[in-house]
Amino acid sequence: MPRWQAIPILYVSLLYFSIADMFGIRADVLCYAAAMMLQFGAGGMEIEHFWTIEPVEYTMEGLFTRTAIGVNGQWPIPGIEATIGDTLVIHATNKLNEPTTLHSHGLFQNGTVFYDGAYMVSECGIAPNSSFTYRIPLQQAGTYWIHSHSKQQSTDGLRTSLVIRDPREQYEFDEEIILTLQDWFRQPAREMLKQFRSPDPRVRFTPAVPYGIIGGECANRKRLLFKPNRTYRLRLINIGSSFDFHFSIANHVLRLIEVDGVLVRERLTHGVTIGVGQRASVLVTAMNSTDYNYEFRADMYTDLLQMPRYNPLNYTGVVQYSEGAPLKSDSCERWLCINDLDLEPLDDEPVLEPTTFISLDAYSGVFSDQTFRHSFNNHSYAPPKIPTALTALSMAAQERAYDPAVYGPQTNAYVLRHMDVVQITLTNHDYYSHPFHLHGHTFQIIEIGSLRSRQSKLSMSSPVRRDTFVLKGGHYAILRFRADNPGVWLFHCHINWHIDLGLAMTFIEAPELMPKVPEMLRENCIAQGIPTGGSSEQDNEPTPYTDQFESYDPPSGWKLVSYILNGNYDSS
Repeated sequence: MPRWQAIPILYVSLLYFSIADMFGIRADVLCYAAAMMLQFGAGGMEIEHFWTIEPVEYTMEGLFTRTAIGVNGQWPIPGIEATIGDTLVIHATNKLNEPTTLHSHGLFQNGTVFYDGAYMVSECGIAPNSSFTYRIPLQQAGTYWIHSHSKQQSTDGLRTSLVIRDPREQYEFDEEIILTLQDWFRQPAREMLKQFRSPDPRVRFTPAVPYGIIGGECANRKRLLFKPNRTYRLRLINIGSSFDFHFSIANHVLRLIEVDGVLVRERLTHGVTIGVGQRASVLVTAMNSTDYNYEFRADMYTDLLQMPRYNPLNYTGVVQYSEGAPLKSDSCERWLCINDLDLEPLDDEPVLEPTTFISLDAYSGVFSDQTFRHSFNNHSYAPPKIPTALTALSMAAQERAYDPAVYGPQTNAYVLRHMDVVQITLTNHDYYSHPFHLHGHTFQIIEIGSLRSRQSKLSMSSPVRRDTFVLKGGHYAILRFRADNPGVWLFHCHINWHIDLGLAMTFIEAPELMPKVPEMLRENCIAQGIPTGGSSEQDNEPTPYTDQFESYDPPSGWKLVSYILNGNYDSS
């Protein structure tokens, strides 16, 4: 680009900083966008998709046929690919018999909170036979995914990959493979949710055994085509609903370079564990001959259910160098992977100094409505009668937006001042793991420790950041993030059953700086008879029977194996 063309762009950059200061938009993101304009031109492309969200019949390799939620008559749903600086536009038409949404998991949505897709948080949902257009400037590169954030629709299939590339790639590789990993159940999600709500543990813990779908194909059938001496970037995305995956390739070393959209310093490993909602990129350098093919493993695992025959579920595929070549495989009794605290981000962001302190205790048990529920601090989340973001905007005009009561007790709301540095002390009192996800941010992982042994481990001087973190049962973690993104953001367990059973809460950030509501969003609310503002104060929240809370010790006769999720044995 000639220098004379850069002059107006530099003026725009200065304007961006003024906007950042006035409206609370992250200046670093806008500065990066300006730099992208200077290097690659004045603007990105508009990546436009027209999605009809509708029921689709899917046959699982002749085993069974069930209804999935697909797009344009397809399931699995094709992924979306774009470049940083582009604008993603999805025109979504709902042909289901209930409201639906689309959440771009991992995108900050800075300045576009109303396109975050969280049902009754940032929007009312797309009414049946109605449409909504999500228009999202892509300000981040990395590995992400898109899924419904309404009821159990993601479990029933409304989910796919989203990859945003950066022309200024930090790592070198020759080719790229996007590999989605997902569990797929024979039963519709609504039937399983009834089971999990039962106060009777004999009903609640009846094993529900899923099938695996790897890269859009029935597990055990997937082939990854390698050529000698080439380096591949594998983008691994767990888009499932409740099971973790452990990925490895026989006789190959994986070089971990990205977690949840955050580039990290390269770490060698034999395998990587990916919790529900998490993503990881690994570099793999191919062998120098085509004499053999090699088995890859994508083993599914949960510590929620005791299923000796099915846990883990061992799925394999083939890294193919030559059709018909002999297959080499290896078996490993222990999964080897990297602990989050051993990772360092490439940008060397220092440890944040907290100004606001919040403690969140995750419990589960039977509540006063005789259903089994999950909760933070004894509050079991339920969607409010008015979307939280609309309440925040309308209450800001009445100077009540900083009163948590207006959002209703069922939202478990915390209101944050602009640029607060929030420290969350997160404690998991269950015996099983929870993959916790924060909308609108990544968080630093500062410390992880055991409630049993009181042993803990601290992060490095530049702690890794993630948007989804697996916290083992009977453990605590300290997380930190900066409230630099005005809006309303959920924090919740990403096991789909658990968020529907109440393991969620809401951060309301700088409500006076939130952007305006898209008119199309208001129309969808009005079409469903949902108010577009006002208070959600309620008094009918169910309360827990605290003597029926589950312990972080497993039931009698169960073997504690959740240490697998974080790669280090913890017998405490």
